[in-house]
Amino acid sequence: MKKLFILALVLAVFSGCSIKNVDVQPDTYRLEPTYPLSVNATKDNRVLRVQRVEGDSVVMTRSILYKKEGALKPYKYGKWSELLATRLQEIFTESIEKQKIFRSTVSSRSFAVADLILESSVENFEEIYKKERSFVHVKIRFRLIQRKGARVMSSFLVNADYPIEKKGAKGVVFAFNKAVEKVIVDLNGWLHEQSK
Repeated sequence: MKKLFILALVLAVFSGCSIKNVDVQPDTYRLEPTYPLSVNATKDNRVLRVQRVEGDSVVMTRSILYKKEGALKPYKYGKWSELLATRLQEIFTESIEKQKIFRSTVSSRSFAVADLILESSVENFEEIYKKERSFVHVKIRFRLIQRKGARVMSSFLVNADYPIEKKGAKGVVFAFNKAVEKVIVDLNGWLHEQSK
């Protein structure tokens, strides 16, 4: 009788472990657009500081967002590896530095004294569903500021859309990378014009 009780207890413990509910963890994605490495000579002898990217709550979340029927919602099984504000600042700083537009390009974390400041504000960074198709929409406003006197020299609005070719978070991340590549090209073209 005692052996039967112990056997029943052991079976109960092991069967309880086997039906344990396990939550599915979301996949993590990093925003990784590609941009060409430039070997052009430096055009502008000034130092540019790239400020932290501003915007509404979209830049302060790791959620990959989509908009359907007017409501913003996060993907359940996909998220960014870091805050968009942090990652976009890194991307802008790296891409401008590689283009060699200015003598030096630094981030807001640097103690270097800068002549110019680049501010950016994300207005849209989301997947949008329209009828049978969906696409990502990225809209960012840039301002170039002369540090001395805090004068706004110029502002520039970039809109970039890219269609979703594969369903799920992986396809959306691919489209976001392509849209951000367009933002980078347009941003660097605008900065080249400002440096003349």
